[in-house]
Amino acid sequence: MRVLDLIVKKTAEYLAIPSVVGHEKFFMDYLEKEFEALDLNTYRYDGVMEIQGRDVGEHIVCAHIDRHGLICLGDDEYVYAAQFIKEIKYGENNKSSRKQVESIAERFEGEEVYAYHPDTGEHIGEGIIRACYPKLRNDDALFFVEGIPLLEPNTPLAYSRQASFENDHLAGQIDNVISIAILYALYKNGYEGTALLTCEEEIGKSWLHIANYLNGMRIETDELLVIDTSPFSEHDVIEEGPIILRNQDKSEEFNDNLVDKLKARCEKMKLPYIVKDELLLSQGKEIDDLGSTELGRLVEGSEGLWNGATIQIPTLMYHTSNETTTSQAIENYYNFLHNILVKDKI
Repeated sequence: MRVLDLIVKKTAEYLAIPSVVGHEKFFMDYLEKEFEALDLNTYRYDGVMEIQGRDVGEHIVCAHIDRHGLICLGDDEYVYAAQFIKEIKYGENNKSSRKQVESIAERFEGEEVYAYHPDTGEHIGEGIIRACYPKLRNDDALFFVEGIPLLEPNTPLAYSRQASFENDHLAGQIDNVISIAILYALYKNGYEGTALLTCEEEIGKSWLHIANYLNGMRIETDELLVIDTSPFSEHDVIEEGPIILRNQDKSEEFNDNLVDKLKARCEKMKLPYIVKDELLLSQGKEIDDLGSTELGRLVEGSEGLWNGATIQIPTLMYHTSNETTTSQAIENYYNFLHNILVKDKI
């Protein structure tokens, strides 16, 4: 099977396994079996799963496994999972602006969703999101889901729409399932280092799990590689399929020596690349407009104890069930990662 076909197949397969933020256990169980079937060792910690190849000290690649969805409050009330989990687990009641609520509503209204048991993945109800009412519960968005039976409080609801691959375009809720599929392909094709699959990235807390892991293992490194999707609004970008790098995000600067090596490798491989922060700043954006990444939160939260670089794949319609990228972007992304992790290690 061609690597592209494998990545597309695995992306679709993984997307069919629910993993709403705060309720990622069933997907983590599934991935544990997947990677152990490749004769890899896996270890579970709070909020993170470690995958070990034959050379655990070689590289550490991080990718998140959680996705956006809804949470049932009981009595036919449903809220945005990311806001709810931050409130109940971390005591953070961040008030949403009307613009933020409208943006959330736009992504969800009209979508088919299904409720699932967080431990077994069993489907326990299906429905369609018909409306989103702002400012009705602690300034959160309150959703109305038509056709779904009464559910127990704290039941997660995931998107029903699955991945599609047509005319060299892969679409679905692919953030960050596509990165997990690419990791699977990398391990099948010679990667021997470590991967950390994290929970709660969508609420900005996955860095805590990485920090706890690194601290517990007494690992000191400034060469972490964090892979993810990166949003764009121009279709030409995903058609060209550049590698997306960053010198920094809105929180912190990254390991400039490592980032420079990645830029140089793109040039050596004749792969297109975009440095996201340089692009945004050249367009008149401010530092606060550079976006937030898992790595930036880790660098900031650890006061620079750990650092590294991000490597991202460009997509359209970010954080929707129709997020889209192209065959060209996937091939460039995989080939670059395989080159720096397997073929000619950076």
